[in-house]
Amino acid sequence: MASASSTENAEEDAVLPAKPPFLRRVRIRGYKSIAFCDVTLEPFTILVGRNASGKSNFLDALAFLRDVMALGVTEAVKRRGGWSMIACRTLPTQKIEIALEAGYTPSDSQSLADSNGLSDAASPHHEGQAFSARYQLDVSTNSYSAPVIDRESLEITDPFGRRTAHYIISGGRVEQAVTTEPEWIGPFTQVAPLPTLQERSLLGIIAAPPIGDLWDGVRQMAFYNFLPAAMRPLQRPMLGQLLDQHGSNLSSVLADISKTEPWAFERIGRYLSAVVPQIERLAPVQYGEYQTTRFWLSPPKPDETLGFNADSMSDGTLRVLAALTAVFQNVPPYGYPSVVGIEEPESALHPAAMRALVAALDEATLRMQVLLTTHSPDLLDVEEVKPENVRVVQMIDGQTIIGPVDEASVEIVRRELNTLGGLERDNLLEPDLDDQDRQKHLGQARAEAPA
Repeated sequence: MASASSTENAEEDAVLPAKPPFLRRVRIRGYKSIAFCDVTLEPFTILVGRNASGKSNFLDALAFLRDVMALGVTEAVKRRGGWSMIACRTLPTQKIEIALEAGYTPSDSQSLADSNGLSDAASPHHEGQAFSARYQLDVSTNSYSAPVIDRESLEITDPFGRRTAHYIISGGRVEQAVTTEPEWIGPFTQVAPLPTLQERSLLGIIAAPPIGDLWDGVRQMAFYNFLPAAMRPLQRPMLGQLLDQHGSNLSSVLADISKTEPWAFERIGRYLSAVVPQIERLAPVQYGEYQTTRFWLSPPKPDETLGFNADSMSDGTLRVLAALTAVFQNVPPYGYPSVVGIEEPESALHPAAMRALVAALDEATLRMQVLLTTHSPDLLDVEEVKPENVRVVQMIDGQTIIGPVDEASVEIVRRELNTLGGLERDNLLEPDLDDQDRQKHLGQARAEAPA
């Protein structure tokens, strides 16, 4: 459930339906501390756990998948310091598997509805979920070779059951390719030679919908670990881009938003003032060839003006502004990100300001899927956060375990005997044991499956 606040008060909630999540389920095997996980995701999902439990590794696995598609496996591995830095050390095999179940609306969804005799009102694309996709990418290596795409598979199903696409690529060769609409895929044998399909994913090559639209969704996932030190210096303008991973182009993105979507820029300002009441307004400002963000604060006297640039603002203020910018950004012609993942957006933030921040992130689910990592009990105590939004992350025997909140904790919260934050403060928030058994058996089956 998303909350959209009024333009008069950034903390006055109105209930609106969240956009269905792009990522419905994620399965990861062999990435960093994640030996295996199989996790469902909500439009607004919070990964909660202690430091070094592996929360960030889950988000980085998704970013790794995106980078393999966009840049190729060699560059994606290189950017993370090499294979030894990303391969799980508790598994004997040198393989990483990342699988997604996704829901999305392809660019030709209206023509699909028309061709199936549905009225505009009846078309499922109005709910944001016209197609379902299952996608998996396996990357492997050995002592004598560079990392390569070992296997790639895709299955797409439309809601009418009349159009499907399916392929399997193994060792760079197309093993299966089936579609009821040949123009969606084209002649597979002419798509790319063998070495290309071991370096680049086929999903990142095919442009025709609905396959190309799934790639657009993956490409438009954005993940953030904001660094205030990267936001403080003057920066050269970089217009028309997504917010950088660390927030270094914050002022440029804000300048874009102020010009292309003034309502969103106003929302950012109102939410920031709700989090930091001393801030009356903000704006990107130019100094010659450079740019920064300037903040105007409530003056001690009516006839005074207090203005400060980003280099004078606190870490917490900059991190909150970057988080707000991340979930309000819209880069034409691509639009909003499909997924925004943010690591610990509440860091250096006073607990009293949590509610406004969470309300803004929850409102963002009207436009995109939002994933957070946190170890803050105060964030979990915000009323918008329900047990179904939380995935508990623990490190057990050197491996990351991820699962929904256990049933006992759900019942405790339902009966108001304690809160999610209170359970986390007492170190009582646990992943559901039945789900852990399910994941364990599924992981064992995956490990025993033939290559």
